[in-house]
Amino acid sequence: MKLSMFKRIGAVAAVMLGVLGQVAPASAERPDDGLILKYQKAFEGKTVAFVPVTMGWDLTQGWMAAVQRDADRLGYELTIRDANYSVDAGAQAISQLINEKPDIIIIQNADMQAYVKLIRRAMDAGINVIQMNMKTPVNSDAFVGGDWYGVGVETAKEAARLCGSGTSGKIALIQGPVTAPPNQLGVAGVEDTLVDYPDATLVATQAADWDASKAHSIASTIIKQHDDLCGFIGLWDNMDVGIAAAIRESGKQDQIKLVSTGGGNKDLGCTNVESGAFSSYVKVDTRDQAKVLASAIQMLLQTQPEPGTQPFAVYTENQILTPDTVAPTSCWTVDQIKLGN
Repeated sequence: MKLSMFKRIGAVAAVMLGVLGQVAPASAERPDDGLILKYQKAFEGKTVAFVPVTMGWDLTQGWMAAVQRDADRLGYELTIRDANYSVDAGAQAISQLINEKPDIIIIQNADMQAYVKLIRRAMDAGINVIQMNMKTPVNSDAFVGGDWYGVGVETAKEAARLCGSGTSGKIALIQGPVTAPPNQLGVAGVEDTLVDYPDATLVATQAADWDASKAHSIASTIIKQHDDLCGFIGLWDNMDVGIAAAIRESGKQDQIKLVSTGGGNKDLGCTNVESGAFSSYVKVDTRDQAKVLASAIQMLLQTQPEPGTQPFAVYTENQILTPDTVAPTSCWTVDQIKLGN
């Protein structure tokens, strides 16, 4: 009797397992909320290309750390064509990419005019274009970056504050390449703002081409020419470390102030603010820009607008850091951005 009962139970179980095996899917499908499946599919087989001034900068490394993280997560391909400081090499890279037809080309403009025709050509070829941090007069599908005129305004205000009553008021400006978008707009912001501060006088302005060695040489000469100089304005921390070295070598750290600007890299930004090498620092946050760039790519790959028809911009917020306000979280490293922090 017991054996017969076990046989009947076993037979029923076998039937049930067979039925369940036929009904249950091989693998469960995730529910669709109306967008998630389209969102995931939007990135399949897509290609995004980046043409930087150079991948040797903390800025470009930070941006691409975030974009590569998204590419790995979402499944699109990222390709980088490093111009390595050469406008001609950059133009050649963009031309080649237009023929290859990636879905998006991201361009960091070294010059206000050099890539204008190529940007238009890329959009005419059906490619969406993002201009990154350094914008030409022509609009593309997106711009992500700093408000460089606003940066110039903030650096000038900080220099005027530091070189106010009780000082000579003499300020020197060290520029980058004169045709670079951040330089042209930044210098305009500095000059327009200093008009409102009659106690501050711009006694020298020279171009160091984003080069720390050139900035060091120029700053050393200016310090010798103006014994009572109160301060320097520099337009990029990578270059401005050369100015800081010249001030240190002159022994006039208490007299000469340095207002710098940059993307907020820990070693170049916060470390120099904490040490007092930078008296004030206008941060144009690369970490924020990297996240916004990654999001802009996502939006363009999903919506695929007709190139050039719906341009938009995200200008990242400036933040002023001083030795009194800088905090452990004020700056970033590339490794942190890679981890999404």
